[in-house]
Amino acid sequence: MYTRTMTMTPPERASCRDSSNQEITPPRESEMNEPRATQGTFRSGFVGVLGQTNVGKSTFLNAVLREKILLTSSKPQATRTRIRCIASTDKAQIVFVDTPGFHRPKTKLGRHLVREAYRAVRGIDVLLYVVEPWGRVHPLDLAVLDRLGDEPPPILLLVNKIDQAKGNALEETLLAYAATDRFAELIPISATQRKGLDDVVETVTRYLPVREPLFPIDAKHDLPDDFLIAELIREKVFQYTFRELPYSIAVRVKWIHVLEDRPIEIHAEIIVDRESQKGIIVGKGGKMIRRIGTLARADIETLLGQHVYLELIAKVQRRWTEDDDEIRKLTDAE
Repeated sequence: MYTRTMTMTPPERASCRDSSNQEITPPRESEMNEPRATQGTFRSGFVGVLGQTNVGKSTFLNAVLREKILLTSSKPQATRTRIRCIASTDKAQIVFVDTPGFHRPKTKLGRHLVREAYRAVRGIDVLLYVVEPWGRVHPLDLAVLDRLGDEPPPILLLVNKIDQAKGNALEETLLAYAATDRFAELIPISATQRKGLDDVVETVTRYLPVREPLFPIDAKHDLPDDFLIAELIREKVFQYTFRELPYSIAVRVKWIHVLEDRPIEIHAEIIVDRESQKGIIVGKGGKMIRRIGTLARADIETLLGQHVYLELIAKVQRRWTEDDDEIRKLTDAE
């Protein structure tokens, strides 16, 4: 079974947020790698979370972080960019990198998402590959593993949704993926029931390099407010619209006004690529867009810790899912 450990250069420098939502700048690469007498046995590093669409990667990370940071949905392709989330313990700091799910793309947007997932492997110390208890190795997973090359970072297999496994499906899945000889460890988990999560954190910690924290200990993520707000709105669109519609949806926060002794004012656009989709978002008499706004506002107020006035409009931006520039603008978390 593959057990080689590689330490790679950390990803590009980015800002992050602490628990009070204040922006923090992490150390530069040169600072990260400096030997320090106080380093001791503390470990830190970047951990990529990969897998097919809808296997529960974001649900797993929200559960590990004990905080809802990432959009979750029963519909595939919810995650559209690489997102760093930070979990710190007394022994380690794990910078998880959530990624879009692997799938067989049919549009430029789909191809962009798959590229983003592969790009997340750069500069990673450990990979978590998430699957379900299918009872076999999925052919798409074999293709992904082959594309990762002969010497990727250590790969740990997470078999999620074990609470849904039927018969011997879990055991057969573990045996089948172990037989590929690509995984250093195999860990059964249930993200929704919080089973096996401590095992994941403990196991990942052993594979991280010994070094000081890469971010302040109380940092939770490196996401700007407007991205988090847009994701909360998009999650409600996913939840309440037809199955086909969400893949043509994007959300853009136009502005946020923070006013003294008044609710924070937020103006956001729900982008669709056809006029007929705009009608679905707005709903009869504006009922749907009001419902989306009401539910999103409650989550945004929890996120920001303040009252919010949220204004939503639906806007047609024809064929944005086939325009490389627009795809980058509407899916970038930076």
